[in-house]
Amino acid sequence: MSLSEKALLTRQQRRQFAANDEVGGGNLLSSAIAGNPHPEAAFIRSGRPLTNTAGDQQTDFSLLQLDQLAQSWSVWYLEKGVRPRDRVAVYMQDFFAYSVHYYALAQIGAIAVLINSKAPREIAASLLSQTGPVGLYCDRAHFDVLGEEVGNLADLRWVQLADELPAPPANVLPAQGRWRHAPDDPVSILHSSGTTGRPKPVIQTHRSSVAGPRFRLTQDDPTLVPGGVMLAALPQSHLGSIHYMTYAIFGGTPIVPLYDPSGPELVAAIREHRPASVMAFGHACSDLAALDLEPGVLDSVNQWVTTADAVHEAHQRKLLAQRSPGLPPAAFLDRLGTTELGWAVLLKVRTLASERNDRCVGKPVGVSEVAVLRKDGTECGVNEVGLLGARGPAITAGYWNNADTTYRSRLGGYWTPGDMVYRDKDDNFYHVDRAVDTIETAAGPGYSILMEETLLSDVPEIQDCAVVAGRRDTEVVAVGVVTSDVDDADPRTLLKQANEALRSAGHPELALLEIVDSVPVGVTGKVLKRELRRRYCDLSGYTEDSAGKVFAVASGALAEAPAWQA
Repeated sequence: MSLSEKALLTRQQRRQFAANDEVGGGNLLSSAIAGNPHPEAAFIRSGRPLTNTAGDQQTDFSLLQLDQLAQSWSVWYLEKGVRPRDRVAVYMQDFFAYSVHYYALAQIGAIAVLINSKAPREIAASLLSQTGPVGLYCDRAHFDVLGEEVGNLADLRWVQLADELPAPPANVLPAQGRWRHAPDDPVSILHSSGTTGRPKPVIQTHRSSVAGPRFRLTQDDPTLVPGGVMLAALPQSHLGSIHYMTYAIFGGTPIVPLYDPSGPELVAAIREHRPASVMAFGHACSDLAALDLEPGVLDSVNQWVTTADAVHEAHQRKLLAQRSPGLPPAAFLDRLGTTELGWAVLLKVRTLASERNDRCVGKPVGVSEVAVLRKDGTECGVNEVGLLGARGPAITAGYWNNADTTYRSRLGGYWTPGDMVYRDKDDNFYHVDRAVDTIETAAGPGYSILMEETLLSDVPEIQDCAVVAGRRDTEVVAVGVVTSDVDDADPRTLLKQANEALRSAGHPELALLEIVDSVPVGVTGKVLKRELRRRYCDLSGYTEDSAGKVFAVASGALAEAPAWQA
């Protein structure tokens, strides 16, 4: 059965709703119901079923049904002794229930701490330690992941296993149980990716949590087409998913909140749901680009939408090229944002007809003011590389229990998430690197993301790659870690081709290239470059022990006994 379009607001209704300053993260469901002529229409389909208050498995939800489930959880949390400002952690299987618990906790003034389902013990335990929750709702599998760490949480008063209570008894939240939020009251803590260090607990407030969705309601949305469905293939605990679901709920947008899928899982979901638009992280796009797909399997998708880190152009083109001939061309809506920014601040739209424009991440979308900053907080000139800065209503209030890092992230009145960018004369922004990932070689700075873009676009045998800093004695050098879909690819040939391409583009050359089965990624699919830097911190020692490795050094010499790593 298809999802209903009856709840989809008109352009005028969307803008009228967006103008309501009383709407916030603490009252989003009640506000959506009040602003929608058809709150009984089911337009949400969970990629994995939820248990409702009757004990039945349910996938399709209207605003009224969703609100009934959230209210029931709110009453249950109140009965557990949860009070305004208390934190409650949620750590479980990746599905839409994360949003339900967020709604339930926010409307009673509590703060949901949503932990990514893929977070390993050390990351989950760190987030729990940093946020001090009074309660933990998790499934048995994730409770077992935490192990003895649960006993180290001084503020924790209770643990509830989802296996034993997948849904509460039906109940109605009384008016006195609802918290009246001020704009800056916290409603959620959603953690950063942890790719550059320990994941940080990012605060979103009553106002900031809806600033992006409210802004989006005022804009024309190319993903809204008659009969169209959005497939949100993101970790359901992530800010990108939580806030996009808020947008869909406000506008009555037919949507399938899925989970963070592998490439084959995403293909299966597209087959099942036939979405007109797919929203996913960059890793899902590179995973799809690496698959040998049947012709036409992705033809329902008119727009591919990404958020967080910008996606490499080579992966975008491979994905767009899957479109069957004779159909209107698909578009790639590449959005740059971070958990701290609250909503993507830059947008670049590409089709197969677009000219190559390495690492162009487009123009500001308007939700935040965007700048390029020097280290002293002054603004950079045209084509001068500096720190990305953003300010506006969607920006985080800071990191929970960490004022030092919060204030170090502010510069000249802007929030700086750590990305290096520059702006051209036409106000196009270019993402060149994360500040911590820039490689300070003797030949000059190597911007790893720009170098990766060159390798992926100009060396056909490279399927995916990461460029990181290595150390040869006292010298900092660039190292390339690549995957290839060519059997028995020769690392010497790839290194030669890679350095020719990098030299032509004006980048430092690689001192070593290694072919691996896969590039290590974190819980959100971002490459863990800090792990790779540790791997290559002593290249002399690394190359001496060549067993199980396939690599070439800049001289072209292949290490002895090359073999694919087991």
